[in-house]
Formats: sequence, C-alpha cells, structure tokens
Amino acid sequence: MHKIIILICAFYFKTSIHALGSDNLEETSNHVPDLAKDKNNTKDGSYGSLAKKTKDCIDTDITNLTRSQINSLILTIEEALSTYKEHQSKVYEKILSSTNCKMPLVPKNGGLVCAYFDSIYYCKPMCNQGYDFAFLRRSRLYEKCGSQNGFSWSSQYIGGSRLAECIASKDEVSGESSGYFKTEKCQKVVSRKKTEQKYIDEFIKELEKNGINKNHKNDLDFVVCGD
Repeated sequence: MHKIIILICAFYFKTSIHALGSDNLEETSNHVPDLAKDKNNTKDGSYGSLAKKTKDCIDTDITNLTRSQINSLILTIEEALSTYKEHQSKVYEKILSSTNCKMPLVPKNGGLVCAYFDSIYYCKPMCNQGYDFAFLRRSRLYEKCGSQNGFSWSSQYIGGSRLAECIASKDEVSGESSGYFKTEKCQKVVSRKKTEQKYIDEFIKELEKNGINKNHKNDLDFVVCGD
C-alpha cells in the first residue's frame, strides 16, 4: 500500500499536472500572465494551501497510517488534482482566446499537438500506445480552425468540437505513424518541456511539407492530453 500511495502522489503531482510545473509556469506566463501569476486561482482560494497539500502528500510517511487516514489522504489527492485540472483547462482556454477559436475536445487516451500559422490553428490528434483512432485518418493528419470555417473546428464528427476518438486496440492502423505516442503516454510527454517541444517541432515540419509555413506564432503552440 505504501508504494501505491507514493506512485499516486508522484504521478499526479510530478507528471500529470504539467501546466503548473516550474518549467511550464515560466513558459505559460508568456501568453497567460494572469493565470500564471494569480496564485489564488483555485477552488479553495489559496494556491499556497494547495501547494502545501501537494508537498505534504509526497513527504508523508504513511507506514503507520490507519486505513481511514490513507483513505483521507487519497481524497485529498483527488481533490487537489481536480483543482489543478480546472486551472490547467483555463490556461489552454486563455491561449486560444486570442484566436477566436475555442478549445477542442481532447481525445481520451491521447492528446492534441497544436500550432498556429497565418491566423489558423492546426491540431493533430494523437493516441497513446495501445489505442487507435475510431475512424480512418491516414489522409487526415490534422484538423483546423480559422476564419475560413467560421472559427469552428473541422472534424469527421458532426457538430461540436470533437476532433478524434482513441479506442483500445492492439494495432495502430487508422492514422499516420506520427499520430501515436510511441514509447510514452501523452501525460509524460508534456511533463518535460523538451519532449513536448519535440512533438511540436515534428508537427511543424509536417505542416511545412503541406506548404503551411507563414506567420507562425510559436507562443501559441502546445500539446494537451486527455484523461
């Protein structure tokens, strides 16, 4: 049980909550300073209190905790995670707000790699290892949002902003080879700035091959993960 709790703490607070990591706070503050600097932007109104809960979780010696105390600790973790995710969503929504595009739905068990060229947002859906796209996407690398389509997202789905869906599969056959996180899940990719940038750079090269290379705003590029 000790190892399980430690893994929960480490995964939720050191990996999954990438938007609030030290590197990404600095990166995010370039285009969303109000969210990055307002440390009272949490459910309980206290960023400091939430940060303390995170540290207490990681530092807690749970060897002698009772079952009730362990259950209480897990509840604290879940509540803190929910608050961080709410803040994370606001960060991404703020990035897109200057473009008139709304945040698309992020595929569960996958993510989106997005870049902004010449007043158009391009997002490439990606699936984690062990998942594949519900619809064939080999000739459909990305979806886009801009003035040409009324600032709505193109999609294989009717209505809404769902760009793709990742379903459990042993084979990865529905998309291009670059449409999958091969060796690590999306959450781990975005927890490290250099790894995240690697996927963004790969997508930019793919866009350039399609003649999309004008007026790039790299401060609006990002990778975002589904649950």
